[in-house]
Amino acid sequence: MHAKDYIENQVLTATPHQLHLMVVDGALRFARKAAQAAEEQNFEQAHFALDKSRDLVAELIGGLDPAQQPELIDQLKALFVFVYENLNHADVKQEASYIHNAIKVLSIHREAWCELIEQLQTTTTEEKKTIHSHESFKRPHHIEQPEQVHESRSWLT
Repeated sequence: MHAKDYIENQVLTATPHQLHLMVVDGALRFARKAAQAAEEQNFEQAHFALDKSRDLVAELIGGLDPAQQPELIDQLKALFVFVYENLNHADVKQEASYIHNAIKVLSIHREAWCELIEQLQTTTTEEKKTIHSHESFKRPHHIEQPEQVHESRSWLT
């Protein structure tokens, strides 16, 4: 399996929460590359990395559904717009400090998102255990009937 096939398989089988995390990870990866390039005064390389990071942050903004918890979505949108603007300022002003601001915010968001995923998985696992534990106490339907005295019969009688 080639790397491209592996990544495609990961994306196709990921939950929405995992997809969001993948996009955040990509934005962070390119922002870090941009910061390193900017600190080395390689502004062309920094520009291309910033461009990719901004594309991923724009994807995060575009993926927000305002129909779901509008107040929370507004806060997340403001957060991602802040990150996007810092990446843009870093590109225009060729200043690495803006990139570090964006990296810090994305890193905090990533950490919180990972905790959320972990809590969701724990909750789902506990719900499954609860469902299965109730089922294990349930007697099979053939045992629930009152016991009948079994009379031995022969096919001859």
